[in-house]
Amino acid sequence: MKIELWVALWGAVTGTFASCYNIRQWFLDRAKLKVEANIAIEHTDRLRVVLTISAVNVGRRPVSIRRVGAFLAETNAPIPQGLSPERSAEVTKIMRETLVSSELTLFGGREEKPIELNPDGGQHVWKCSLPERLKFLRDSKGDEEVGKAYVELTSGKRVFCDFLLLPDDK
Repeated sequence: MKIELWVALWGAVTGTFASCYNIRQWFLDRAKLKVEANIAIEHTDRLRVVLTISAVNVGRRPVSIRRVGAFLAETNAPIPQGLSPERSAEVTKIMRETLVSSELTLFGGREEKPIELNPDGGQHVWKCSLPERLKFLRDSKGDEEVGKAYVELTSGKRVFCDFLLLPDDK
């Protein structure tokens, strides 16, 4: 065989290997976010219910967070004050038809600067004291009631997580 054929085969094999390696690195070398949320009752000078959402960057690239929130049941949608009873009923009807749910925003609702999480373990925790009678959008996971929270990146991608809801008698 001629040397040109050996060089061509060598180039084809090493080029294919390099392409596969680069594609593998591209998939591994990106930001990955792990999001967890929970509701707990804190005993300080008084009892209070706290929603905690934490995000950890387990990827190899930094990630910027634009918004953090949890979904509320549509019965919690705010209705503007000072409306006549007829107008209030009309606004309520329109909101129920157009809204799937409202949101409780823990971060990002007021043009705040995005939070950047460093690669390989950068983390941030958001805590929010919950008012009484706040109802989260409910879903069933097995025989447990769960709510849904999310962290939105500056790219627009949302990373969701579930959290156990407290029983109504708590």
